[in-house]
Amino acid sequence: MEHYMILDDFSGQKSSLGTSWEGFSDRVMGGVSDLQSRIASDGDTHYLAMSGHVSTRNNGGFIQVRLKVGSDLGPFNGSRFHGVRMIARGNGTGYFLHARIAGMVLPWKYFAAGIPLSSDWTSIDIPWSAFEPGDFGRMGKFRPSLLKSLAVVAAKGDFDALIEVREIGFY
Repeated sequence: MEHYMILDDFSGQKSSLGTSWEGFSDRVMGGVSDLQSRIASDGDTHYLAMSGHVSTRNNGGFIQVRLKVGSDLGPFNGSRFHGVRMIARGNGTGYFLHARIAGMVLPWKYFAAGIPLSSDWTSIDIPWSAFEPGDFGRMGKFRPSLLKSLAVVAAKGDFDALIEVREIGFY
C-alpha cells in the first residue's frame, strides 16, 4: 500500500505542516530576475502560480518559491516516502525541485531534480534518487530523513517562466 501525504493543495493560507510558501529571486545576490508568485484559482481549483523573467545577467539566473518542511524542533523525516509528487503544468524547460537538508547552512547548497512539465495538469513523481547535488560544491549524500525545505525553481537560462502547482506532497 502506498503512503501519500499532501503538503499543500493551496486551498488554505498555510501548508499541512503549518508553514507558508515564500518567494525570492537572484536579486538577493545582485541578479536581475523578476518573480511573481500568488495563489490563484480556477473555479474550485486552487494553485500556486510562479512566473517571471529569469535572467543570467549580473551572475543571476533563478526565481523560486520555497516551503519549509522542517521546524525549529528538527528536520522532516521523509524516509518513509519514495519521493515528491506534484500536480503541475507550465511552459517549456528549466524547472527544478530543490531540496535542502539539515546541515546545509549556505544558501547556495541544495539538491536538485528536474520537473518535466507540459501545458496540461500532470501528476509528476520525483523519486528521492533523482535529487543530485546542486552546482556549488560537494555536499555528501542526499538524505530524505533530514529535509528542511522544498523549492520550486525556474533557473539556468534566460526565459519567461510560468509554472503552476495544484498539489504537492510525498508519495
